[in-house]
Amino acid sequence: MRSTIATCLVCIVFCGLFPSGGAASPSGQARLLKVVALSHLGPHVPRIPHVSVQNENLPRWSEKPWPRWPAPAGSLTPRGARLITAMWEDLRAHFFNLGLLPEEHCPSPFRVFARADATLTAQDTARAILDGLFPACGLPCAVSSRRPDPLFEPVRAGLDRFDPAQVAGGIMRAAGGNMDTLRDSHNAALTRIGQALGPLPTRYCTRFNLPPDCALTSVPGMVSVAADGSDVSIGGGLEAGVIAAENFLQEYIQWPDSPAGWGRMDAPALREALALHSTVLNVVNRTPRVAQAKGGSLLAEMAATLAGEHTDPRCNAASLVIFVGNDNHLTNVGALLGLFWRISGYPDNSVPPGAVLLLELWEQDGLREVRANLFAQTLETLHADFASPPSAERGQDVFRLFPFARTADPLRSHAPVAAAVTVPPVLGGARFSLDDFSARVRDSLKDATLAPQEAAPLVLRKASGTDAGTVR
Repeated sequence: MRSTIATCLVCIVFCGLFPSGGAASPSGQARLLKVVALSHLGPHVPRIPHVSVQNENLPRWSEKPWPRWPAPAGSLTPRGARLITAMWEDLRAHFFNLGLLPEEHCPSPFRVFARADATLTAQDTARAILDGLFPACGLPCAVSSRRPDPLFEPVRAGLDRFDPAQVAGGIMRAAGGNMDTLRDSHNAALTRIGQALGPLPTRYCTRFNLPPDCALTSVPGMVSVAADGSDVSIGGGLEAGVIAAENFLQEYIQWPDSPAGWGRMDAPALREALALHSTVLNVVNRTPRVAQAKGGSLLAEMAATLAGEHTDPRCNAASLVIFVGNDNHLTNVGALLGLFWRISGYPDNSVPPGAVLLLELWEQDGLREVRANLFAQTLETLHADFASPPSAERGQDVFRLFPFARTADPLRSHAPVAAAVTVPPVLGGARFSLDDFSARVRDSLKDATLAPQEAAPLVLRKASGTDAGTVR
């Protein structure tokens, strides 16, 4: 009986994990040298303006009680962390087959390197990613001691400032001339979101000089730029719709057994709401001035890391370097590089929780090129339950025997899908010669104010996964 179990386990690990073919590349074929990744945050407890500390309600937009979450605002839930780990377990096998990752139980120092934004959500996401790549190793991530981190938040950190008229004008043009045009083009989504929220509070309607029983579709949209140029955002009905859609998405991911939005937001309804969310995200963050100011520093560091020219030697030494930011950052960097993507089941250029943009350095016959890819979990995958609870002890034992076993998601029911990434007007995948890529980065960052490169300290982990301190 034990022999049968062992045979099955070996088959699962070596037959199920690896596609046909080995990690080595035959002579003359392309070889993957390095990957620099930019990840969105994993599924987490929403941070919603005007929500009470207990996250009980959203008085500005709805009188209904909102769900109680199993973790503080802004942190990954246990389910969210497991979803991210499951995704990166799958990517680990993908990278191993391409010869990028070693077979060893835990990699040598800085073979894999992660740099996270200073937010709790980003650090939790980085740890979940590293746990997917190398379970039971407790790999640390690097986090700047500066608050806010100028790499991820250069405008808030004071490195750059928006000219209110310039940036508002750019966003209005991207929206089709004015924000009401954008609002009206998503009337169905706002209607659906409004029906889930219920009657808007009277005080919200009167704020816009509307009747006390106003509908979300009648609330004007607006662009708001801080007087000191430190921030830009969308206000009015579009703000309510976008943040409600994000909250409903996080709910839908957290509770697999039910729809979100008080039972009104099932998958079709959520997809309609996410179309609004994605459109507004891209209208704001693909505006050239916003993309350069907010994403330029990240693109510069990713390009320097890919070329082995970063001032932090850990970035140069690692074959896989992961930056963990948020959906705005992926959209900013995508815009600067001219990238567009389509993920199955999502609106164009969406950035679902946990989505990751990969810049890959390949070599063939002495020539080098950069390929852009993006992986994400589908809406169905994010909503699906796990077949069994995770077992840390069993996971560690299995991983010591079989370094590429999947312990968070043995059945691969939460594996990511590859997006179709393009660089219009060129047809086909997003591929650049190394020289063309460097020129594209240089042109997109012309006159940009960039954060100085930094060797951020590592944040160590206790056995429980919590911070144990920092080390340089």
